[in-house]
Amino acid sequence: MPRRGRCLSLGQTLRGQFARREILVRSQLRQEMDATLVSMSGRSTASMSWTLRAYLKNVFFLLGIKLIWVPDILFTNLSNLTGLAVIMRIFSLWRSGAIRFEWVTAAEREAAMRDPLSAAPGPLHLGMPARFIRSDIGARQERPVTNPLGLPYRYERNGPKSERVVSDSAEAAAEAEVREAKERAAGGGLNLV
Repeated sequence: MPRRGRCLSLGQTLRGQFARREILVRSQLRQEMDATLVSMSGRSTASMSWTLRAYLKNVFFLLGIKLIWVPDILFTNLSNLTGLAVIMRIFSLWRSGAIRFEWVTAAEREAAMRDPLSAAPGPLHLGMPARFIRSDIGARQERPVTNPLGLPYRYERNGPKSERVVSDSAEAAAEAEVREAKERAAGGGLNLV
């Protein structure tokens, strides 16, 4: 049994057995897919990534290997696909070769550089979510260096917060305001360029 606080390797459980057959089959599928990636790429650290962004980065572009997926099953993390029937179907499609890995051609790599969604394993996927700089945008950050004693702040700083994504209409409105201000300043003899 592994020591407490350590990560378990793929296929290893705390009790030595799986709670349900679905989880066992999912684990076997992950192990076989990872082993295939390792044997094809020659990298001992190669493993399948199940989000579209990570798949493109770690499998498609880095290893030069693409996954052929079936069109009627959503490409997502296997843990999100629940039910023994669904997992058994994917496992049997993997064993039969309907789901498989193939080498990426130069034309496919070029197309994926232009349009990353064209390299998605199947037509059903969750897409590429917008990337944010931080996951805690708008939240106040603790600064232990500036407040080493943990004293309360003089007042709560809860002013306006910025949005996660600036919409096209808001950006166009802001640009129009700047343009109008420059025109007014130019008309009044001020040069603000």
